[in-house]
Amino acid sequence: MSLEDIKSPLPPRKVVFKTETENENIEQSIPLVNDQTSEAPTNISQSVPPINVPIVKKSHKKLFILMGSGIIFFIIAIIVFNLIKGSDSSKLVTLNYWGLWEDESVMNGIIADFESKNPNIKINYKRNQLNGYAGRLNGRLAKSGETEDVPDIFRIHNTWLPMFRDNLAAVPTEVVTAIGLENDFFDVYKSDLKENGQYLSVPLMYDGLVMFYNPSLLEKAQVKVPNNWWDLKKSAVKITERDADGKIKVAGAAIGTVENVDHWSDIVGLMMKQNGVDLNTLSADNEKKLKDVLDFYTLFKTSDKVWDESLPNSTQYFASGNLGFYFGPSWRIFDIQTLNPNLDFQVTSLPQLPTNASTPTDKIGAEAELTNIHWSTYWTEGINNKSKYQKEAWKFLEYLSSTEGLEKMYQADSLIRSFGQIYPRKSMVEKISSNTKIKPFVDTANNASSWYLASNTGDDGVNTEMQKYFGDAINGINLKNEKSEDVVKTLISGISQLKQKYGLVK
Repeated sequence: MSLEDIKSPLPPRKVVFKTETENENIEQSIPLVNDQTSEAPTNISQSVPPINVPIVKKSHKKLFILMGSGIIFFIIAIIVFNLIKGSDSSKLVTLNYWGLWEDESVMNGIIADFESKNPNIKINYKRNQLNGYAGRLNGRLAKSGETEDVPDIFRIHNTWLPMFRDNLAAVPTEVVTAIGLENDFFDVYKSDLKENGQYLSVPLMYDGLVMFYNPSLLEKAQVKVPNNWWDLKKSAVKITERDADGKIKVAGAAIGTVENVDHWSDIVGLMMKQNGVDLNTLSADNEKKLKDVLDFYTLFKTSDKVWDESLPNSTQYFASGNLGFYFGPSWRIFDIQTLNPNLDFQVTSLPQLPTNASTPTDKIGAEAELTNIHWSTYWTEGINNKSKYQKEAWKFLEYLSSTEGLEKMYQADSLIRSFGQIYPRKSMVEKISSNTKIKPFVDTANNASSWYLASNTGDDGVNTEMQKYFGDAINGINLKNEKSEDVVKTLISGISQLKQKYGLVK
């Protein structure tokens, strides 16, 4: 906004004061009357000679002058103050926002609403492609915050905090309080997004891993939806069908291999969490627990034979109707609906382990107390700590993460797919939990956590490198007949290297 556009709340006016000379002339022009004369002369100027009356400077005159000067000064001060204030408030701030999944058509209406309430802030939203995104983002953030093409706000995966911690501004305490981040958001964020007691990003959504299943295949095999891994193994064996050549034509569960199981690394990460593997303490006990996880995961291929490398990609196979159990995040629902709109499928929470490792397998389903540990994998928003407009950026994120902002985004998303991003707030769960496809996610979010085995992040960093070590270990068991105790030693060495490289804290 130019200075010509700035209007003072006071109208302009010209203030004029009489000079002493003018006042003297006025006083000298006043006729004097002789009160001793009974009749006033007809011509005073001729009958009475001019009398020089000395001018007495009264204190009232000085007071008027001082008051006039004060008024002028006050008016000027107000004008100057409003000019300065108007200049600051009208300064247009442009925030560069790098997103990933949300199309401009989804974001434009939300951004327009924010800009209408904050006319001095403009949001420049850019949707990025996932391929190479982490590298591009890292390169841009290395530049000065003064550069126009550097994002002020950007989306990252929740496991990327170690990769971008040097670029992230900590969420101010007042923002944490204002949006209710500590109290109203799912508990999962406290373990995923905090370092040294400070949040490093603000989540606008939640996602995690759940189990998909085909009801018709379960009914045909006369099995129920399992709530633990041992029942899952038994059910998967009953569901599996083979052709005359012994090849799998109906698979029980997509688990056990690496190359053709989407989200295999999430499944392994979940199993480690449930089995109590603590990779911050690489002790002999943790080594054994990790070995047990690898042995159990590969059993679905080596022993139970409910899945193998000859089968198509697990997402496609589930969509074809030939797979009983499949594991994936919420966005896979849209993929499956696109691949096969007529497929009847359901989603449920993940199988669990017994809390007591010595529980007999035949009593796990009916009597044993089970763990309640789930897996989170989602995207979250960070702010560039080099940005010169951090105050405005936090204001925008406050709006996006508000109930109003989240609802607008959900509604916009729902126009192009079956449902929007899952709300991150506990107080908003009731708005979406009636959707049976969403309910398992929100029901388990408070008991979920993540690790650096998140699939499909495309980071070419911590997740990709961690998956390489775990993938080699699993393939060693499956394809090379290597002993699990041997591959685990190599695996632990690789994990240790990555912990040091990225400064992993969990």
